[in-house]
Amino acid sequence: MKGRIALLKEYKKPLEIREFDVPDPEPGAIVVKLTQAGLCGSDLHVWRGDFAGRPLPDTGLPLGHEGVGIIHSLGSGVTTDFMEQSLKEGDRIIFAMGYPCYRCLYCLSGEHNHCRQWKLNFKQAGGEWPYFVNTYADFLYLPPMHPVFKVPDSLDDDMVVALNCALGTVFRGLEVAGAQRGQTIVTQGAGGLGLYTVALAKDLGAGCIIAIDGLEPRLALAKELGADETININELKTSEERIERVKEITGGLGADIVVELVGLGELMPEGIGMLAFGGTFVEIGNLMPGRTATIEPRVLLKTKRIVGSIAYRPSTIPTMINFLVRNQRTLPLHKLISHKFALADISDAFEQSEWSGRSTPVIRSSIVP
Repeated sequence: MKGRIALLKEYKKPLEIREFDVPDPEPGAIVVKLTQAGLCGSDLHVWRGDFAGRPLPDTGLPLGHEGVGIIHSLGSGVTTDFMEQSLKEGDRIIFAMGYPCYRCLYCLSGEHNHCRQWKLNFKQAGGEWPYFVNTYADFLYLPPMHPVFKVPDSLDDDMVVALNCALGTVFRGLEVAGAQRGQTIVTQGAGGLGLYTVALAKDLGAGCIIAIDGLEPRLALAKELGADETININELKTSEERIERVKEITGGLGADIVVELVGLGELMPEGIGMLAFGGTFVEIGNLMPGRTATIEPRVLLKTKRIVGSIAYRPSTIPTMINFLVRNQRTLPLHKLISHKFALADISDAFEQSEWSGRSTPVIRSSIVP
């Protein structure tokens, strides 16, 4: 049996679809037949070439890390998921997006998202066994010991497709910030991660949620998901105006937590300026090298904190599944996937989802093989 996978061979150019033999799983491994894959902002960054100086493999770079699917085949010894629920071919599962080594000090401490080898697994060139290493494909090969969890029948694919990146990443960010009931939380950016931040903050019981973006469809959905206020950067065009608006909304105090999700260095001083005394700025969006921010150290004397957060602990996936089950009838989380594309049309998905320097009606796309 053969399967398709999309490969990036040239930045900001159409992806190439290639076919490879679907491998048999080694002992402990799982081959997943993907049913949906999310188009994440980090994939857009890679496609644009924002990771400056990183040459692409001659055989192409596999893309995609968000996804959900059904078990195509199980390697010997695999009988349960990581919650000890029985597994069989045809079961629907969600999987951790990263591939930890389980042998470094961070993995030993449970910080699998800090694994020293984790990033290396996303640099595999196209055409290397086991071929299906990313989610813009028909299949995905999960190596032995990779965290997987059964998906409840009550949740459809649209609800869970972004759990293993967008939802997990901001879940961890709010966890690192120590988010608590009654706090004011601001999200800089209302794409997939920002909208999940709004929904998580609502579920947490935040006192006030403020979403900032330049695309009106995203801001409208942020309101549906629980945002109390929205700020359109096309209306309040300067940092000073936006900081003043946050202070106005909060009675002059400022926010307890500001989460940066866009990936622009200049948003750091702006976000810090929005904080109340003792507030926390959470940096998540700035993945790209070479982007800088300038701040006045004196502003931190108001006991403001700057923390960074990346990915999430796989052990929290069941908590996120419970979050989705609990809120599936009260929050329109299914609306985060606004556009769907066939795998054969993945280049169109990238073109239409691109938001840098232009407006797009796309809130978040998914690829349906």
